[in-house]
Amino acid sequence: MSRSRYIDGGVGIAIIGSGGIGTLRAQICHRHPGVRFLGVCDVLEERASTLAAACDADVWTTDAMELVNRDEVDCVIVASTENAHFDPAMAAIQAGKHVLIEKPITIEPDEAEKLLVAAEEYSVFVYTGFTQRFRRRYLSIKESIEKGYIGDITSAKASIYLTQAVARAVISRAPTTTPSINTMTYLVDLLTWFSGKKPISSYAAGAKGMFYEEFGALDSTWTVLTYEEGMVATLGASWEVPVFWPANNASLEFEVFGREGSVSVKDDHRDMMIASNKRMPGPYTPDVDMHVATFGSNMPGDWALGEHFGAMQEETHAFINSVGQRRQDPILATGRDGFDVLKISRAIDRSANTGEVVPITWLD
Repeated sequence: MSRSRYIDGGVGIAIIGSGGIGTLRAQICHRHPGVRFLGVCDVLEERASTLAAACDADVWTTDAMELVNRDEVDCVIVASTENAHFDPAMAAIQAGKHVLIEKPITIEPDEAEKLLVAAEEYSVFVYTGFTQRFRRRYLSIKESIEKGYIGDITSAKASIYLTQAVARAVISRAPTTTPSINTMTYLVDLLTWFSGKKPISSYAAGAKGMFYEEFGALDSTWTVLTYEEGMVATLGASWEVPVFWPANNASLEFEVFGREGSVSVKDDHRDMMIASNKRMPGPYTPDVDMHVATFGSNMPGDWALGEHFGAMQEETHAFINSVGQRRQDPILATGRDGFDVLKISRAIDRSANTGEVVPITWLD
């Protein structure tokens, strides 16, 4: 990469939200040689100041609007809670700053649509953080499909499981989220990316267990998606596996079938396992005691010898490079991708709650 193609002096980044993902994004940005300015923000003063010290940020604040409007900032990563994405993302867009918004892009579809309209008006990149696109195995599936080895996709089957501890952490910070919007969303994005097709209907059902009784959210959701071209897909997301399930974060399976071939990934990480008499904190839920764990099951990636490796690092680097080189990245999920996935996820939830087949209409 020619340094002359970069924004003069490097890229200025603002991180909105200093929780687990915001902290990781900030640490990755701090280590990127193309970042010349880093600001962090959180509604909690202590959390923002602590993160700023840990990643040597140039500034920290509790005022997101002030930070995104600073002249030093070229782009913004919105890593606040799921139901608080819209305001800082819109402020960043209206300030002419490129934005990466953690999935889901928003909880409400009308908010996502407003962000896309504003992004076009202000001529900025808007991306959605679907980190799993940067996992080597899923990039390999995409490449195989692009080369024609699978042919026209006719069906797919995929599942993703979170432990009860991880799910509880998710829903405690965003009470309106669901297994479909928070978790199955990865599968929906990958499938839409792989196939280039959008479903026309969803028929779904879900289990009503502990999360339903406590929060009103289904404990699991399973759906059949149908497509105009005759393609069909079965997707499932579960929050039901016990706290001591060895996957640190998630386990996935993905199968794609086409007219010319098929491809499958068993992404449960059981090829690398550790067992210890000593307590091992989970990377997403450090308060949970783990004594058996599968390496590589933390979806963003892992720390080793003081450095981070994995999909979130590569995704963050892709965003920085996209802004610095002023070019659309070919792997990052766009804001439109995020809006499409949200629309599908909402239809899945509606079907699961009503027991009816829910049509999905597309205007574009």
